[in-house]
Amino acid sequence: MTNPFLPVAEPEEAPEEIETDPILGDALEQTGLGAPRMARDIAPTPPVAPAPAITADTVWLVGASGGVGVSTLARLAGESVIDGGLHEPVWQAPVYVVAATHPAGLEAAAELARANARGDVSYDIRALLLVHDRPKLSRATVQLAKQVSGVYPRTMTIPFIPAWREPGTPEIPKSVRVQLVMAALAPKRKKKS
Repeated sequence: MTNPFLPVAEPEEAPEEIETDPILGDALEQTGLGAPRMARDIAPTPPVAPAPAITADTVWLVGASGGVGVSTLARLAGESVIDGGLHEPVWQAPVYVVAATHPAGLEAAAELARANARGDVSYDIRALLLVHDRPKLSRATVQLAKQVSGVYPRTMTIPFIPAWREPGTPEIPKSVRVQLVMAALAPKRKKKS
């Protein structure tokens, strides 16, 4: 006989199954080595980048936000193009601002343009280089990108290039647009044979 004054235990709901992740499988997390030891074992300390040789043809790429591909673009463009994340642009250096075409990247590019208008940057912004973050941009993204690009003296775009998001050494694709952007960054770039 059950007592009507005692609470009745609710049946336990079965937990939802977690989606399978390509790295962790069905697990929510993975434990392993402590972070300092793991970082040392997996990725040795990178060498300090030597100071770049600055010439009249040198331009800097400055990311409006992180992860926009500045290092990849600088590496592909050649020695006359410097990653502004590794070496800060010198006074009045010619700079191309690099931004991703997602809302945060576009807002960061707009903020950098505002900082430039206030005189808060010490370099000469020559252009905005928009890097598409996905194969097809929404209408809203295109509209926002057009608004942001309107406050820059010049704007160029790099289409979405899936290979640049994969491990390995990136290459300049045969895309005419990419070829022209690379030529604009480093007009005297030596062709690799």
